[in-house]
Amino acid sequence: MALAQVPGEIVSQDALLEEVWQGRSVTPDSVAQCIAEIRRVLKDHDKRIVETVPRSGYRLVPPAPDAPLWSQRRGQLALLAVMVLCATALGFTLLRPAAPPGPPVIAVLPFDDFSPPKYQGYLSDAVSDNITTQLARYPQFLIISQRSSSAFRDSDLATSDIAERLGADFVLEGSQQYDGTDVRTTARLIDGATEASLWADEFDVPMDELLRANSRISRKIAHAVGEKVVDMAEPQIAAGDVSALLISNAAQSRIMRNFSKESLLVNIAEQEQSIRDYPESAWGPLGQALSLRIGLRYGWVEGDEDAIRRRMNDLARRAVELDPNNFLAFHALGRVLMFNRDVEGAISAFDRAVELNPSSSFARNALAQALSFVGRTEEALEEIADIELIDPIYGHDTNWTKARIQWQIGACDEALDTFTAAPSMPAAANKTLAAIYQCVGRADEAKAAIQAFLKEHPEWSVARERSVITGMWTAPGLADRWLSALAASGMPF
Repeated sequence: MALAQVPGEIVSQDALLEEVWQGRSVTPDSVAQCIAEIRRVLKDHDKRIVETVPRSGYRLVPPAPDAPLWSQRRGQLALLAVMVLCATALGFTLLRPAAPPGPPVIAVLPFDDFSPPKYQGYLSDAVSDNITTQLARYPQFLIISQRSSSAFRDSDLATSDIAERLGADFVLEGSQQYDGTDVRTTARLIDGATEASLWADEFDVPMDELLRANSRISRKIAHAVGEKVVDMAEPQIAAGDVSALLISNAAQSRIMRNFSKESLLVNIAEQEQSIRDYPESAWGPLGQALSLRIGLRYGWVEGDEDAIRRRMNDLARRAVELDPNNFLAFHALGRVLMFNRDVEGAISAFDRAVELNPSSSFARNALAQALSFVGRTEEALEEIADIELIDPIYGHDTNWTKARIQWQIGACDEALDTFTAAPSMPAAANKTLAAIYQCVGRADEAKAAIQAFLKEHPEWSVARERSVITGMWTAPGLADRWLSALAASGMPF
């Protein structure tokens, strides 16, 4: 209602907090969550009805009266409808009634692997991951992030219980079986409330047809849900593309299981071979670009740093050139650009990654990080709010990013609550915890957090931290405040 009273005009975050919440103890995160809910109800996926104005606030831009399908009267009714929906979203935030109707929510569970022992694990989650990505491109659906869905791998829970925990209307489950030549994929779409089977099918295809088959499965699922869907072109599969994808999946799985120099060096060697064997596939270049960035970030690769930075950039751009519809190629490019201190370029790349796969919580998380580095914290919190919708069992990295943004805007008590709500955190997150403890006046605990970080990274110093964030953290005063907090917590200069 506050936005609808002044359509087309910017309303600041502070003004919204004052007018809407009227003295209640809430943080700017509440505004971002409320805006995200309004957009979801309006299906404002492109943020064209409720606009974010960087560093200023929000404004309501109702469709023009002379736009197609909108008469003057319809425009007035639309504005009234938006006012009602805004009030509904506020009621949701303050009173927590049942959520208003929205787009169908689909969760794709990890597929069972019935391959012979010789090929067990070869496909990993290639089938379910790819179907999730394909479905996420349909704007008519909300797709649960694969990270949340994977929490129910080998679960004994009933499908309806899993659907309830994920907030899903429909659940896709299935199996994959590889015999060394062909892949047999079975898939079944289930109503999340009744557990009724809505659609089931089986596909037998050669390995090099796997991704194209996944695209067909996604279309069948979309039609089975009963929504009118957009027509999507079949993916262009280069020779060896599936094999390169599987190498990339194995590398990602390895580093997630064991985040170490040894794992990374194995990944680099494998992806170098992938680049040589499958030169027309984007998976090798994008995987190698990400691996080299991690290697430079943690000092795990040796050589001319400037040359490695240039190669990272060339590899990421080559991946985008080879497959301009691969969201991970743009995610890799964004990571490389950010590390090479082109944060605005990184934001554009992450925006494209999210556009290609709206259900990717880690692409959204990367975008939130980049936005916060340049001081666009309201937009960053909006991305976090979107992650909380699509990734209800989100991992520590979302808490970590959200807590750091809350620290950045001075909401340090809320930041501590956010940080400690995560079940686990990597050692590197202790830097954020130390800064938060300093902010709330708990100096001894800040020092303990830094000691926990230094135990894993004994060579780290304030100077090293400065070299990493300089050129990336461009919001006024942010880098200095961060470095001062680390120094006060006992990080050596």
